[in-house]
Amino acid sequence: MNKLFYISIISAALILMTGCGDELLNRDNLYEKSLESYYKTPEDIDEALIGAYSSLTVDNGMNNPILLANILSDDCYSGGGTGDAQAYDVDKFDNRGSDLCLPIYQRSYEGIYRLNMLLNNFDKAEYDDETLQKQHKGEAQFLRAFYYFRLAQLFGEVPLNLQTELVYLPKATSTEIYEQIATDLKASIENLPSGSWSAEWASVNSGRATKWAAEALMARVFLFYTGYYTSSELPNGVTKANVVAWLDDCINNSGHDLLDDYRSVWPYAHVTDGVDWPGDGHKETVFALKYTNQANYSGPGNPGRLAYSNQMVLYSSVRGGKDYAPYGQGWGIGQVSTLLKDAMVGDPRLDMSILDVTTDPALVGSYEWGAWEFRDETGLYNKKYTAILSETESGSGVYKGMYYNLYGGQDSYQLWNMQDDMIIRFADVLLMHSELTETNTGMTRVRARVGLDEVPYSLDNLKKERRLELSLEGLRYYDLLRWGDAKTTIEAANGEPVKLLGLNDEYSISYREDRAFLPLPESEISLSQGNLIQNPGWE
Repeated sequence: MNKLFYISIISAALILMTGCGDELLNRDNLYEKSLESYYKTPEDIDEALIGAYSSLTVDNGMNNPILLANILSDDCYSGGGTGDAQAYDVDKFDNRGSDLCLPIYQRSYEGIYRLNMLLNNFDKAEYDDETLQKQHKGEAQFLRAFYYFRLAQLFGEVPLNLQTELVYLPKATSTEIYEQIATDLKASIENLPSGSWSAEWASVNSGRATKWAAEALMARVFLFYTGYYTSSELPNGVTKANVVAWLDDCINNSGHDLLDDYRSVWPYAHVTDGVDWPGDGHKETVFALKYTNQANYSGPGNPGRLAYSNQMVLYSSVRGGKDYAPYGQGWGIGQVSTLLKDAMVGDPRLDMSILDVTTDPALVGSYEWGAWEFRDETGLYNKKYTAILSETESGSGVYKGMYYNLYGGQDSYQLWNMQDDMIIRFADVLLMHSELTETNTGMTRVRARVGLDEVPYSLDNLKKERRLELSLEGLRYYDLLRWGDAKTTIEAANGEPVKLLGLNDEYSISYREDRAFLPLPESEISLSQGNLIQNPGWE
């Protein structure tokens, strides 16, 4: 898999300068691109697209959107240490600092700026291949929609800018934001080619936007907007019938499908006897964020880029400063709630999704409770995003990061995690289809994969199935918001057993509906010249 390709930052594509009028300086710029010479070829456009893709990931692991959404939901508590204020504040809907989520906010607008620049200059490029031309434009439209949807889910109403000039904008309304998201997605569906997924295609193109990803994302946007904002259709006129037709297309023609074994979806399959791991970018992956082995720290002459590695995996992994092969170490943030475990009892996906230190053979009897001033500790970890170790050589007894053994890179547990952030899985496509059509066809396929019997469609059954199948993948919180279930469900965790500094304690939470969305970074508000105001509930 060409992981290194998609996340690389091509600096020449990102630094755009105009020429100087002084004759003395009127020379060819050998190091940077200019607007006069750039966006002229398909290669320029592709280079700029790669730069836009690179903004999808963040250096700050606590700002990973999946981790943020997990902690906001009822499925995870803060975890981490007593000094991890960021995780604690997200979990408790609090903000004792001023820039709780500045990194993800800035990275999203960085990506949007790059895409605005690309799309506003797109017609300069001369293509011989019309299909490639439409594909490149469709990818850019998909990415801009993706960035704005990420911002809208995290922060609610945010500034909407489709230009490249420096302007100080107020928030756009939710109607304006979702109209733009849906308009970009509809255009991307029309522009992106209809080629179906294959292992050969994925070996080169894994991580790039496809028509199928756009169709699936449109369904997710539709469900959230019409649910949370109580509308029958999207602001640009996209209806439920439109979305169902696109999902039918994705299900029947994309080449995506469920893997035979649920465990095979996740990297731990690589070290699980009797389970085949097809690698990242497999056929169940409709869209994912890619990482590389090139992560590094900043230093003299080196700006560093932690975002090349999957920092969420580091943040989510077993706390305590030691490995429990095949599980690697990390910060223990996003402890899985006891309520999720209880909900999964009797379901085969329990042991496939949750790493339980009281039952897993690698941890029983050796796990240390209370390590590093642990807070809200349950001893339950997100198995889907736990660091995985493998032997450097078979039978050697020496363990290092699985991805380090596969691809090389930095010999550091803080830098060697490379697994995909799974954004859209085919299982989610099937469940969204069931919800929109109020049929059990998609649910039945999802349940049959793990040996569960068919159940009739009901919204309650659909809610349960989404929670168990898609647990700990960053979707639960937004489901609760759109169903209107957030307060009751999240506050049901009050009194659940946790440990504080290794001692028995009880979890407590008070959900505020006026804080459903995260606070805007105060530094961005300060820079806005009075145009941007704080979100309700966070003033």
